[in-house]
Amino acid sequence: MALDRATLTNVSKPAQPSVPVMFNPKELVITRNMLYPEISVPGLDMPLQQFVRGESRTLTAELFLDRSNTGDSLADDLGKLRQFVEIDSDLHAPPVCLFAWGDTSFTGVMAEFSEKFHMFDESGKVLRARVTVKLKSYEAATQQFKRLNKQSPDRTKARTARAGDRLDLIAFSEYGDPALWPVLADANGLERPRLLQPGTLIRVPPL
Repeated sequence: MALDRATLTNVSKPAQPSVPVMFNPKELVITRNMLYPEISVPGLDMPLQQFVRGESRTLTAELFLDRSNTGDSLADDLGKLRQFVEIDSDLHAPPVCLFAWGDTSFTGVMAEFSEKFHMFDESGKVLRARVTVKLKSYEAATQQFKRLNKQSPDRTKARTARAGDRLDLIAFSEYGDPALWPVLADANGLERPRLLQPGTLIRVPPL
C-alpha cells in the first residue's frame, strides 16, 4: 500500500520544521536528460553527437491538502508551501528543498508551482486543494567538483570544439586544472587560444 504522507523540508534553513502533505500517487516519475548537440561535418552521412553535460533531473508530484473534516482554512498550509517559490531575503533566491516520501528522497529547487482549490466553506475559506510541484535537482558546485575525475588521459585523444569553448575550459574538463591550457595550445599550435572556431579538432595529449 502506498504511503499517505510526504514532507518538504527547507534545506537552506534546516532549523525550520518540515511541511507535511498528503501524497498517494499511482506512480512517481523522475526524469533526467543528457545534452548531446549535433555537429555537422562535411562528407559524413550524419552529424556527430558530442556529449556536453548532464541536465538536471526533474520530479513532478501532485500534493493533496485537506482540512474539510475540521473546517479549518488551508491558508497556513499553503503559505508554508509557497515559501519554496518565494525569494528568501537572506538567500536572494528561493530556498533549496528536500522532497521525501518512502524510499524517495529528492533535493532540488522548485521550478513550477500550481495551486488548484476544490472545496470552500460558506465564508470562502479554502478547505481542500491540490498543489502540483516540479522540482529540478540541485547539488552545490563544491560537491559536484569533488566527484570529477581529475586524472589526465593516458593517451592522446581528440575532441571537437563547440561554440563558446575555450582552452582553459577544455583543460579543466580533461585535466581538472584550467591552468594547464598551454599544454593544449602547444599541442594544437594555437596562437590565439581563446578564439576557437566551432568544429575545430582539438588534440588532448597525456600529461
